[in-house]
Amino acid sequence: MKFHAPTGQFTVNKKDLEYAAHTLLNTIKHIREMNGLPLTKYKREGLLEASDFAQKNIIDAAKALGIDLGAEWGNELDVSDAN
Repeated sequence: MKFHAPTGQFTVNKKDLEYAAHTLLNTIKHIREMNGLPLTKYKREGLLEASDFAQKNIIDAAKALGIDLGAEWGNELDVSDAN
């Protein structure tokens, strides 16, 4: 995203947003790998863990940037193809 001061306009590059989305999904993938969680969608059991909150924070950060990763919680995502 770029801000053009003379006009007060923001320019958002589609390629940059796509890169951000892929990077965020890849980060979720790494969180799962480090915690022995499936890379495909899975059902959460029991209390929320630190990895659940980390994934949720990434999803919420993406939303704040206007990026919809397609889920509310990380376990609802399939990140097996994220790179």
